[in-house]
Amino acid sequence: MFTPRSLGGLEMDPITRALVIEEISGQDTAAGWAVWNPLDWAHFCARLPDEGAEEIYSGGANILIAGQFGRPMMATPSQDGYRISGRAPFVSNCYDAEWICVTAIVTDGGHSEEDGQPEVLMAYFPRESCEVIDTWNVLGMRGTGSNDISVTDLFVPKTRTFPSVPDFSPGSHYQGPLYQFPLMGVVACGIAPVLLAVARNAIDEVSLLAQGKTPVAASTLLRERSSVQAKLAQAEAILRSGRLLLYDTLSDAWEVALAGETHSLSQKADLLLATTHATTSAATAVELVYSVAGTSGIRTGTPLERCFRDIQVLKQHVLATEARYETVGRVYLGLSADFPAIAI
Repeated sequence: MFTPRSLGGLEMDPITRALVIEEISGQDTAAGWAVWNPLDWAHFCARLPDEGAEEIYSGGANILIAGQFGRPMMATPSQDGYRISGRAPFVSNCYDAEWICVTAIVTDGGHSEEDGQPEVLMAYFPRESCEVIDTWNVLGMRGTGSNDISVTDLFVPKTRTFPSVPDFSPGSHYQGPLYQFPLMGVVACGIAPVLLAVARNAIDEVSLLAQGKTPVAASTLLRERSSVQAKLAQAEAILRSGRLLLYDTLSDAWEVALAGETHSLSQKADLLLATTHATTSAATAVELVYSVAGTSGIRTGTPLERCFRDIQVLKQHVLATEARYETVGRVYLGLSADFPAIAI
């Protein structure tokens, strides 16, 4: 979906991608996650030299890239490339991937010219070059295979690396508006639809449950309780408002890309706000309806129990957590962002 047509992909717009992810996640949350996550790393290939992107897609567009952003490895400059060592967690799909993408800090004292900070790069290497460490023993989202990976003194040519900075010139295969879309927009059309789908499933499950369940020590169906009616309505309103803001903001940002304009930091903050609001709204909606299900929501293997477990894991993601409200507020108030990825 996010690979350019010239390399065999669909080069799909972000809104369609979000709808596809939401639909798949409604069938299975882990499947939705497993589809959206590799698309981010495919989008990042726009920043690679042409030689690197063409090498990755030399066998066609039907490849899977796994990756992890924000937990850097170490990169030592070598002739025409870097020697990379380290361990990275949360690498979803790592067992099934053909390629892995990681963040790395250059360790020879390399600094950017503007702020004196250590140079950070992204590097792609074949999946067989790394060791997968089985660490994914978690509350929810168990099917994503988000294990750790490790490499030691692995050589990666410069053609498969790029600096992790806001400004870049897309490769020759990546001249369409999709590749002017900022990281916050790419994330917004990926992770947020997964949570929206979980919340929709939870509301539907509890609505169905309320039609036929008579709680212990009660004489009427669950649907007759005013507290159930109120919480169900609140959950519906919260979920719909979060979803509406997400798709409305994505549409506005896509119009900017179609016009060939550059997204401002404030517009990137809008995308992060929409993502954060959609994810926190979805989590609140799930918790509201779960609270009225009683013991019907506690048995392992039931749809509602899985919705609750999955949402607890999903809302901890660094790009979905409530702490991102603070990031957005800082930008709106003219302060420096406390989350560097917002500028990319």
